[in-house]
Amino acid sequence: MDKKRVIIIGGGFAGVKCAKTLCKKLPKKEFEIVLFNRENHMVFQPLLAEVVGASLDAESIAAPLRQMLKGVLCRTEEVQNINLEESYVEFESWDGSTRKMSYDHVVIACGGDVNLGMMPGMADHAFPMRTIGDAIALRAHICQQLERAEVCDDPTKKRWLLSFVVVGGGYSGVEAAGEINDLIRSSHKYYSNIEEEDLSVTLVHSQNQILPEIGPQLREFARKKMQQAGIKILLNSRVKVATAEGVGLTDGREISAATVVCTIGGTMSPVVKRLNANKEKGRLVTDPDMRLPSHKNAWAIGDCAIVPNAYDGKPSPPTGQFAERQGKQCAENIARTIKGKTTKPFYFKPLGQLCSIGGHTAVAELFGIKLSGFLAWFVWRGVYLFKLPTWSKRIKVGLDWAWQLIFPRDLVHLKANTTERVCRAYYQPGDYFFREGDPAMNFYVIETGEVEVVKEHAGKEEVLAVLGAGSFFGEMALINNKPRSASCRARTAVEVTVIGRNVFTQISNSLAPLKKLLADTVKRRSKLLWQNLPAAEEVLAKLSVMDVAEPVPKKLLKTSDTLEQVVALFEAGEEDFFFVSDDGKSLDGIVTLTDVLRALESRTTEVARVGQFCNIPLAVCATDTALIAAQTMRDNGFKWMPIISDKQSRILVGWIKAQTLISKVLHKRVLARGATAG
Repeated sequence: MDKKRVIIIGGGFAGVKCAKTLCKKLPKKEFEIVLFNRENHMVFQPLLAEVVGASLDAESIAAPLRQMLKGVLCRTEEVQNINLEESYVEFESWDGSTRKMSYDHVVIACGGDVNLGMMPGMADHAFPMRTIGDAIALRAHICQQLERAEVCDDPTKKRWLLSFVVVGGGYSGVEAAGEINDLIRSSHKYYSNIEEEDLSVTLVHSQNQILPEIGPQLREFARKKMQQAGIKILLNSRVKVATAEGVGLTDGREISAATVVCTIGGTMSPVVKRLNANKEKGRLVTDPDMRLPSHKNAWAIGDCAIVPNAYDGKPSPPTGQFAERQGKQCAENIARTIKGKTTKPFYFKPLGQLCSIGGHTAVAELFGIKLSGFLAWFVWRGVYLFKLPTWSKRIKVGLDWAWQLIFPRDLVHLKANTTERVCRAYYQPGDYFFREGDPAMNFYVIETGEVEVVKEHAGKEEVLAVLGAGSFFGEMALINNKPRSASCRARTAVEVTVIGRNVFTQISNSLAPLKKLLADTVKRRSKLLWQNLPAAEEVLAKLSVMDVAEPVPKKLLKTSDTLEQVVALFEAGEEDFFFVSDDGKSLDGIVTLTDVLRALESRTTEVARVGQFCNIPLAVCATDTALIAAQTMRDNGFKWMPIISDKQSRILVGWIKAQTLISKVLHKRVLARGATAG
């Protein structure tokens, strides 16, 4: 006789507790319990910050699922889809193929994912705090920053290296800030070149108090204690952007820091996002018994679900104590359903809240009793020690904590090869990628935005050229193995792909077309536009782009215009290109004949609009010289460029042709010869 199957998706507090309870409630001969989790271990999330602060080893908070869940089939394949109507899940198998597994009951307990993309640059420059891998990487990075600062001979750079920003004032953010602060302040005495005043930890929170989950008295205690420990707390402050230099706030302030830790930005896991079910604020809506509405054999628990609590009628908060109780009661409800009994609504009276704030200090509310200081910290450690899933982990963590009371935190970290990488980075206007004279470390490819190439002359920086999306820079110094011959900085907000020196060398040497492209680019960029015309530089430098500007065309497209309307304009043969501007002033894009042909080839049955196929053009500003325009057109292979009033407003004020610039140079040369002859 085939066994009936219960599938659990997710190996967190909720999923593990559900699996354990089902093993007790259902006969093994009749039922098969399968748990899908990407990792082969359960992470004890409340102690992640302890790993960051070197109070615990990473292995101490990871419990192997197979050893915890005897009798449960644990699989590390990733579930991609759940078909609620036909009762099966699709998962990516070991060989990369998609396979199916049917179920009699499915429990969705997959939690959520991190969404660092909610703020520009956060995904590129911030450390998340969700997995053991995140905690290990952040801990290694902190230790590496201490090592770099120790040998840094620039005081400003040293303070930047030792500056840390934590975004989010909830439990995760407060505990992370406290542990980072404890680690660097207790360890700096082992470094002869680092002083107490060089260290900086800043906690940024959008509300008027940290730890909104606990009472106002304990919140205030936590804030004062953290500030006394040296942590700077910025309340009612929102991070707008993260860059390689730090973070920018919505009120215009900037915090310079080499390390940014982000503890906010949760989002739905991909499998929940694809699920055809009712969702609210990124979580699955359930009935009081944790079943999905209109589905008798589908259940949702933990952080991915909004489970009403019969105790107070409110949605259950996404915390570990609620997830565990939901897992247990969900398993009991499944057992009741199988036996034909009535399910029970979820009911749980919260036990309290605990939060460590660093310096052997914590705040706690347990059974209505409020605690703070060392006693609360002692209770915090005791509660979490006995909440660990196995006795082996409890003993190990207990010994680690006892060891730390006597001996200093471990500063050992395993170094990774940071040059062998391909990553993405975000830069704000004015940020430098590198400066003239810097060693060559990376090669950059522009994804979005504009980059200025600048060189110092007579104590001032001169803009040599502007590069746009699809262009690359940084190759000359890498190929020639020399320091940077010019500086590059962001002209607008820029997203780039960054390729380390070794990866760049390997790819460029083995890929013949790329090698030829780079050689041609280096050859072109190393020759000045005016090399064979000595007077050209002087002529172009004295001309403003507005001196040679063509007027703004009368016919401007809108992003809502259809492809058919644009085709008719090109058929009339009046223009070779059209500017796009919805308000008749700002430059929103350009449309060329090539863009139209590509749109015609790729168009589906839907009506194509200009906004779908127009390009965001590289433009020169009205204040730029004709020299900048000439070099930019040469570097990018342009025959013309739009002119905008400034980088912020992007008001279209005209356009410039390469032919006009050449004519101006030739005209001035003829006049100069005539004057000499006369």
